[in-house]
Amino acid sequence: MRNPQRGMLCAGCPHRAAYIAIKDATRRVRGRVVCGNIGCVAVGAVQPAAATCPGGEETLLPRYRQEVPCDGTPDAPAVPLCVHVAPDTEIAADDAAERFAGLAAEGATTILAVMASSKAYLSREAIEGLGQRMLELGVDSVAVLDPFDLERCGEVLSALIAESGIHGVLFASPCAQLLRAAEPEPVEVDRFMCVGCQRCVQVTGCPALSFVPPVCTVDADACAGCDLCCGVCRSQIIYSPRARMSVAERANARYAAARG
Repeated sequence: MRNPQRGMLCAGCPHRAAYIAIKDATRRVRGRVVCGNIGCVAVGAVQPAAATCPGGEETLLPRYRQEVPCDGTPDAPAVPLCVHVAPDTEIAADDAAERFAGLAAEGATTILAVMASSKAYLSREAIEGLGQRMLELGVDSVAVLDPFDLERCGEVLSALIAESGIHGVLFASPCAQLLRAAEPEPVEVDRFMCVGCQRCVQVTGCPALSFVPPVCTVDADACAGCDLCCGVCRSQIIYSPRARMSVAERANARYAAARG
């Protein structure tokens, strides 16, 4: 696993999976805004759209940068749907109440999407405490999701989008850098079956993936074994050593590796 780079989410970062889930669930909503900070202490502030951008924050085009909508009021929100993304550190900070005071004015439906991935949130009690903190900031409820369970994330997000108000989603999964004590085995691309469509690279923007004509390849030293690319490969030729594990078993394995 490679060390963190400023402005770029690491291979295996759960924040990338969360953004893919958010993007897929909101793509049909006209006028939606996905804003905030999807980065962490190690990589710094990152625009949500840069989560899946090869090259990260540095190469993200200006048209994909969406600022937090600040020109609305609770009675006349700025946009139909706002997904305000934040790392756990911002929610736990002393100035959180001031920072997120305008949630009701951001969207007719506002979703506060929090990335619970740092070392302080490896236990159920800590995650529940972070959820309680979100309730104190004004959300009406908090759904705790595994960001790598894209199907479940899509179901929950779609239901929340359909309801006006301020909702909370807590994407809980350990930072990839915490898995160093027991690094998961990397995935493998079947070079003879890959059609070179580059969908895995384009959808995930994972720095462990690259296109080396005529096929896509995985940098085994960089891969953190999140298996996100396996799910987006339409040819189903990216193989994971964890293929027989359930979603819950994979999540438990990540937490066990993070706790050391």
